[in-house]
Amino acid sequence: MPQLSDRIEAMIAAGKLGPGSRLPAERQLASEFGVSRSRLREAIKQLASRGLLVSRQGGGTYVSSPGDVEPVRAALLSLAPLARSEAGYWRDVMEIRKSLEGDAAGFAALRSDNEDKERISVAYEVLAEALHAPELQWEAAQAPLALATLDARFHMAIARAAHNAVLYQLMTGLGKLVESSISGTLAHLYRLPGVAADLDEQHRRIMAAILAGRADDARAAATEHLLFVEDRLECIEQDAARQSRSSLALQHISTMKEALS
Repeated sequence: MPQLSDRIEAMIAAGKLGPGSRLPAERQLASEFGVSRSRLREAIKQLASRGLLVSRQGGGTYVSSPGDVEPVRAALLSLAPLARSEAGYWRDVMEIRKSLEGDAAGFAALRSDNEDKERISVAYEVLAEALHAPELQWEAAQAPLALATLDARFHMAIARAAHNAVLYQLMTGLGKLVESSISGTLAHLYRLPGVAADLDEQHRRIMAAILAGRADDARAAATEHLLFVEDRLECIEQDAARQSRSSLALQHISTMKEALS
């Protein structure tokens, strides 16, 4: 059965509660979902930490509207246009991710409950299946973006399990910046020889350390994973620059030949 927070989120996604709508009374909502009020409060707390719900002065919990976006996340998202236009901006984002995601994995190893561990395991299994699918199944142009979405879902499940609201908001904003800054590179990343298998093994090590409660190992595995991704992205960027230089040189030579003929 889906977790209570996921069921409430699905209700919001289905349009039963629109942005700015107030949640029904606690007693009514608990009865509707067939759960205790204490369990409902915990689910609402989880959704609030993710920015989906917000408490307002005067009482009541509401579905977040655009004006309720947390200042931290809003500040990060405002950088998205720069990330899309500035070559190499992804390096700044990756530098911060290496610190935050290592801590997120370490905290998740210490703080995750059974629901968190189940969420991480499911996210890993779905991503692993996609990474190991025959190449023809994800050769289409949109397939790498779909893989990136599954990859982000795995990492955000870990961030959620860290039970730190500020860390979660930072990770959410950084994820959007990464998407903006390297969206054109993703197709190349997942198609590099052996990368899919390497990524899967790295994800498996991160998950295993978290599930076993080994905080130091989880932190180290997450950091090593991001160092690997950073190295591959730099290789892709260098190769693209090399091809661009070669193309420009050939065009120049061709133009010179035409001028001399």
